[in-house]
Amino acid sequence: MPSAHTAGRGDARARAARPVRRAFFLSDLHLHGGDPAGVQRAVRFVADARAQDADALFVLGDAFLAWLGAPSLRDAGLLPFLDALADAAAAGVRVVLFHGNHDFLLGPDVEAALGVEVAGASLDVTLRGQRARLLHGDAFCTRDLAYQRLHRVLRARPVRAGMLALPLSAREALRDRLLSASARGTARKSQETMAMVDEDVRETLATGPDVIVAGHVHRARDACFDLGARAGRLLVMADFESTGSHATWLDGQLRLVPRDARYQHAPGPVIAIDGPAGSGKSSVAAALARRLGFGWLDSGAVYRAVTARVLAAGLAPGTPGTAALARGLILEVEQDGHVSVDGREVPDELLRGPEVSAAVSPVSAQPELRAALMEVQRAAARRFPGLVADGRDMASVVFPDALLSFYLDAPLAVRARRRWEQVRGAAVAPEEIERQIAERDARDSGRAVAPLQVAPGARVLDTRDLSLDDVVERLEREVRAALAPQGAIR
Repeated sequence: MPSAHTAGRGDARARAARPVRRAFFLSDLHLHGGDPAGVQRAVRFVADARAQDADALFVLGDAFLAWLGAPSLRDAGLLPFLDALADAAAAGVRVVLFHGNHDFLLGPDVEAALGVEVAGASLDVTLRGQRARLLHGDAFCTRDLAYQRLHRVLRARPVRAGMLALPLSAREALRDRLLSASARGTARKSQETMAMVDEDVRETLATGPDVIVAGHVHRARDACFDLGARAGRLLVMADFESTGSHATWLDGQLRLVPRDARYQHAPGPVIAIDGPAGSGKSSVAAALARRLGFGWLDSGAVYRAVTARVLAAGLAPGTPGTAALARGLILEVEQDGHVSVDGREVPDELLRGPEVSAAVSPVSAQPELRAALMEVQRAAARRFPGLVADGRDMASVVFPDALLSFYLDAPLAVRARRRWEQVRGAAVAPEEIERQIAERDARDSGRAVAPLQVAPGARVLDTRDLSLDDVVERLEREVRAALAPQGAIR
């Protein structure tokens, strides 16, 4: 059981009645006893919050990968975090745990054992005159009908009581089935299906809250909504587990921290694939990532997403303001290679459109902008079990310590033919595409910052006579051989 403490229900009620002066928020920690490093990161966050004189700590759901009731209070792997919460509560910090989709069995036994509060669906707090509604966030994901149906069943009081009455072995078996079904379902759903629906957010804000603070969707977002007579705000934290994302209420300011390297888990193995345009690196990287169960970093998509914002802001490519604009964006790389900006996935038709294609090279050539996007790309390695990263400087600059690095190449004529086949129907002559690729080769190889080059130790592969499957299978064999001693792959 957690260590002894003096906080009780009466103390919790007293803390709840106090004004919130300095508060910390986080969500989606997914803690479990088999991940001591993750538990220690969460313990460190609680300690850091207390060191900054926090008087409130709100954990907005999915603190735990699964909560099984009283047995989880005795989980030796979780005890350091449970003790940290109990000690914070005993020291006078208001600690509130919210139900998530993983830990909806949190209940009065936790309140009694730790001296904390367990909130249900939502909780309203006042932040210096602002009414803030705190909740997990899944209630806004109304396009995900299957999830919402399951959510209603599992949160029903009779179902929760029935689950807690089961023998521990039955609860564990049910937990395993639910986690497996959730992983399979998430893999099949689009990001749009799982995203929050702005119309639902707007309707909630219209009922009175000035700001909503949530998590659940694993994408950081800070958005304003025009409600006519006033404005509303939605602040969504990414998952603390992989990004260290959290929010703070300090000195009268509510601030989102999209990612924090102090609390991120260590990056997984990285496979870097570089090469010139048309060498096949993006297609190979995407296919290889799928086979390995890794994330895919399409670095070109990151630069294109920023370029789209640069153009939307009316900035000329190459002007100094573009780096400052990039630093102000919340950029996230998804497992399938898509890029989200400020919590919204950027559609491919915009990324690959002619305006962005014409401007991406001068935008990406700026040293200040490349430096601003370095951490965005490196952060992707902390989000997934492993990462396949493709670009022009992945091995030489972004991931110089990659487990393996490859350089794919082919003669100019072959690469131009491949690109023409991709855009066939766009009324572009093959000769024009070859000219464009040659110019891009010259710019990429000749630029002063992060030029296109074969990184030391990279394995060079000429793909002119190889099919996509041939290249992927060869790289997969080499990667699996390198990963086998680490036990880092299925």
